[in-house]
Order: sequence, then C-alpha cells, then structure tokens
Amino acid sequence: MAPNGRATETGSAVSADGTRIAWQRHGTGEPVILFIPTWNLVDSRVVRYQVDFLGARTTVITYDPRGAGASDRPDHGYDFPMHAADALAVLDAAGVEQASIVTASRGMNSAILLATAHPERVDRLVAVAPTVKLQPKEGGVFWTVDEIREEADLASAHGWRTDWPAFARWFMGRVFTEPDSEEKIQEFVDIALEASPEILITQERETDWATIPPLLASVRIPTLLIHGDGDVMIPVSMVQALADALPNARLELIPGGGHRPDARTPERVNELIAAFLIR
Repeated sequence: MAPNGRATETGSAVSADGTRIAWQRHGTGEPVILFIPTWNLVDSRVVRYQVDFLGARTTVITYDPRGAGASDRPDHGYDFPMHAADALAVLDAAGVEQASIVTASRGMNSAILLATAHPERVDRLVAVAPTVKLQPKEGGVFWTVDEIREEADLASAHGWRTDWPAFARWFMGRVFTEPDSEEKIQEFVDIALEASPEILITQERETDWATIPPLLASVRIPTLLIHGDGDVMIPVSMVQALADALPNARLELIPGGGHRPDARTPERVNELIAAFLIR
C-alpha cells in the first residue's frame, strides 16, 4: 500500500526529545508540501492517494508519526506540542525552509501549533475533516480515554485493551460511511491493527485539547478546510465554527463525504488541494 512512485529520498529526523521520525520525499517540483499525520492509529500510508497525485508535480514530504510505522515508539511524549516538534524536525532534516501543510482530523492541532510558533516555516494550510475541540463538555473537561461511554464502550482504554480489533473495525466503519466502502474500511483496519493500544492510551492521557482554541486568531496564513457533509463524527457546524474562528479560512464541503474523503474519494479532494496550493 505504499505510494506508486518511489520516494526520491528517505531519512530520519531527530525530534526535540530525541525520538527518531522516519520521513520520505517524493518529487522535486514546487511548492513543497508537508503532510502532518493525524492520529497515531495510522501511519503515512493513508496519504498515498495524495502522494501519487501531488508528487508528480510538487515536492511531497510525508512521515510516520511517533508511535507508528517506521518511527520510534517512545513510552511518552504524544501531546500536540511534541507532534508539532516532530513536524519541525522533519522540515529541518529535509532542508526545507518553508512548506505548505496538509493534514487531516486531529492533525490540525499540531499544524496550528507549528503555524503559530514558526509562521515563517508555513506558507498555506489544508485540513481535511479538521478536529479541533472548541468547547469542553459540561464541567469544563473534554472526554478522556479512561471514561467508558454508554454509546461505545469500545472507545475507551478498557475497550482498547479488551478487544482492539473490534475497536479498529468499529472506528473505521465510522470513518468511511459512504456506500461500498468495505474495501477501504479493511485497508485502514489492517493498518490500525499494527498500532499499539497502550501508545494510543498514553496519547489520549497526555493530550490537552484546550491549548489550541486560543491560538486560532493568530493563524494568518491562507487556510482551506475540506469536510464531508456526511461525516458522522465531526458535524459540519463544528468545522464551520472553526472556519469562522480562523482569520483567513474557507470551507469546501464534499457532498456525501464521510470523515476521510481524501482517502475514500481522493479524486475530489486532490483537485481542491492542488488548486489551493499550486499557484
């Protein structure tokens, strides 16, 4: 399931805490596009649809997130700031002064941290199904992995440890809700089964969702949000609120799209990304 085009360069970046991050460069054109990973449940294979399309005309840099793929799997250091540090380390290792960023889902949080801490390194930003929690639940807290929710006991530390394959199947079924998605669901389940439940539990315990909303007004770069209007996990209203909070953002909806239209219907999403980034 690797990209069809062979990487023009592979390398290993050393992040701020010494973790080694495996990265790849595809193509030699302009602009340079860095793909920031989403959740550590998957690795860089899930963006192969964009690599194959954009790598033929730009320079695409991908990397496996810490805890997944060929990158190191430390026993801690999975919060958003450390993931942003990983992205910066990859840019430095690849010798890239400035890049446009493409990410998806919760990867938007790391992208925002990178864009606000190092604005000179980020030209433009594209996020598919961006998952930024603007408001906490009642009591001022966000969901935690140690909480067992009635609607889905699988989505908890207890559920992950009890039956990880069942969680992977359940979760990917919610990611790809479009008709005839069984093949895509199985592809992503196979990748998710390589992940470690304990790493995901550590990540959830370390993640502070409240750090990102105060930074949104400082994200001045042109930003494109792409979202499936059939996403059962992230409602359109949530992404519209995010677009409204960003000073220079616009939202494009994919009719009938689920949570990851970049993988399910890449032909739609790739054209939007190319039109926005290739000028």
